[in-house]
Amino acid sequence: MAAKFISYVDQDKLGNWFIKLTDTVDDSTAICKDLDEYKIKIEEMGDDYGGDIEVVWTRSNLLTPANYQDLTDKMGKLQEEYKDEIDKINNNQDNAQNEQSGFNPNA
Repeated sequence: MAAKFISYVDQDKLGNWFIKLTDTVDDSTAICKDLDEYKIKIEEMGDDYGGDIEVVWTRSNLLTPANYQDLTDKMGKLQEEYKDEIDKINNNQDNAQNEQSGFNPNA
């Protein structure tokens, strides 16, 4: 069973967005001011679970539309950068689920 992480997006007093990353198993947190920092922290914290983590995203009601759009745009660029790796992970998960359910697409 995957360890659950919460990625909570909020903004600071200066109006900049940040992500508060929380490991719900040991209740440790990290504040990430950009996606590069987030990427490093989630890898470090996820290593404790062999990378078997589930990430739930939430956001503050105070997050401005401009900050939300900025984060969404940056995440989209990052997703494109890692598209092949994401596809590989998703395909491996689909294959594992198919094997567990006994589904055989070739049958």
